Amino acid sequence: MQQKEKQVELVQVPALRALAVRTPTTPDKSGTRTAWRMLMEQIPANDPRWVETGTAYVFIPQAGWSGTVKELWVGRAVTGFGEVPEGVEALELPAGLCAKVDVHGDEAQMNEAYAAMFRWLDESPEYELDISPGTLGREENRLSPLNPFTVPYEQVGTFSFAMLYPVRPRQRR
Repeated sequence: MQQKEKQVELVQVPALRALAVRTPTTPDKSGTRTAWRMLMEQIPANDPRWVETGTAYVFIPQAGWSGTVKELWVGRAVTGFGEVPEGVEALELPAGLCAKVDVHGDEAQMNEAYAAMFRWLDESPEYELDISPGTLGREENRLSPLNPFTVPYEQVGTFSFAMLYPVRPRQRR
């Protein structure tokens, strides 16, 4: 049975404040888990700054998609920054237009979703990935029923997140 192509939507995202830990990308994907652990050790789960949305974020420098993404951040939304512990960074993402793909499935389905996103970005006559310096994409990871940052990557059976990558009007080709 052939799987349906992942749908790419254009959505307006609100501004977002987050506290996050930067990590290099690693072949075994352990960097995100290490960053999550560091974040939770530095800021308790009951800290009043956390916005309880049931999600955590992976923030990706959009300029990295033109080659290899070398680093990213793992974080959670906050109402305000307050005192920021050492090793944690305060991130402010502006509101704006994003291309969105929902992911819910195994690793192969996740990879198909990435392929669909980048195919759409390549083929869209109107929009392109915003790779301006400092522009961060966000991947909203659902923390329930399984927090993907608390188990080894190879044990995640179902990936459940939304890719939200800032776009801008296409420059001339």
